[in-house]
Amino acid sequence: MPRLAEVLFYLRGLWLLSKADPAHARYLDFTERGVARSFWALAYSFPLMVASELVSLTRLVQPSIDLTVMALLRTALIQGLSWMAPLVVLGVVCMVSGLPRAFLKIIVATNWLSLPVNLFAALAIFLIATGLQPLASIILLLFQIVLLAAFLFEVRIIYLLMSEKVLPTAVAIIASAITALLVTDIGTRYIVGV
Repeated sequence: MPRLAEVLFYLRGLWLLSKADPAHARYLDFTERGVARSFWALAYSFPLMVASELVSLTRLVQPSIDLTVMALLRTALIQGLSWMAPLVVLGVVCMVSGLPRAFLKIIVATNWLSLPVNLFAALAIFLIATGLQPLASIILLLFQIVLLAAFLFEVRIIYLLMSEKVLPTAVAIIASAITALLVTDIGTRYIVGV
């Protein structure tokens, strides 16, 4: 189980990768062990992802849902799918594009990048749910800015890992984004029982 210092070490590697600094290779483990280890990001993020989704569905949307065991289980299922489905799509794009070696690197990079984004998102949702104005509005605006910045950062990283090929990068980003949106939309309907 990676400790905070190790996670920060990996995040430094992502920063160096985004700047196309070859030193990133000293920080990011792109081996099979590194791929497996990167899924600790999911283990750390998952409880907060589920909790923030439940807070959102019970406090921030209308009509809100009741917090039941079934809602909890459905939310956990959808959050797991929302993490894994875009990775599967990225794998397919890498194979079709003739860049299968890029896939393992993309898994490592996107997994570790997702950890701080999910932690920030959960914190923002909890603060927005307080309803304290103008704090909630300011947090919402900041949340949107951070999500946009994280998306652009991810685009840059995938572009570099896909050998700076524009078309495969565009297809990978669009396909994974559409997949994530579909899982979220269908999943939300499933959670609320529509």
